[in-house]
Amino acid sequence: MLGFLALLLTGAAPPAARAAPTYDRPPISYADYPEDALRANRQGLVQVRLAIDAAGKVAGCTVVQSSGTPSLDAATCDILQSRAAFTPARDAAGRPVPDVYLQKIAWRIAGPVREPALDAAAQAWVNCLLTEAGSQARGHDPAESVADRAFAACTQGERGMLTAIAATVPKGATPVSEVPRELRQGIRETVLKRIAQLRAAEAGSSP
Repeated sequence: MLGFLALLLTGAAPPAARAAPTYDRPPISYADYPEDALRANRQGLVQVRLAIDAAGKVAGCTVVQSSGTPSLDAATCDILQSRAAFTPARDAAGRPVPDVYLQKIAWRIAGPVREPALDAAAQAWVNCLLTEAGSQARGHDPAESVADRAFAACTQGERGMLTAIAATVPKGATPVSEVPRELRQGIRETVLKRIAQLRAAEAGSSP
């Protein structure tokens, strides 16, 4: 079963005079998951203290609760510093002033799919790949070659998957230009497994 990223975004509710985030969607998406953490199946909660300047920009980020995985901690600060925006805090006279804001990000890999469109796109792509691989599994071609041909025949499904992923990226974030490598590799492994199963079944039924 394919795993998808579920991100939990929370923050302390500031008083009216405090700095407040202006984004209405999480500024971190599935495509941002650090590859080393994804490969190692590392997850965790990161809490950071953001220094907000008088213009509402993030001027600094300090990890106050580590996830236990350096790349997740670093990615949290890097992304929030480049993408997060705030309504500046104001003093008693109404003038904008610097402030701090506590932010929590929970990095999760496995779990229920939270985006129906993403789920549907993934299923459509996998169905196409398995159908193509199944139709070409007989014979003596290497399984990798069969998988390559299946992917070449299902480019429309891959484009649909990319479109669905891109739709989850917050406004202003770096556009997604390709399906994340780890996700694509996981799907490829599913295809190779199906080819092996079909060939084993065929070998078992041969006289």
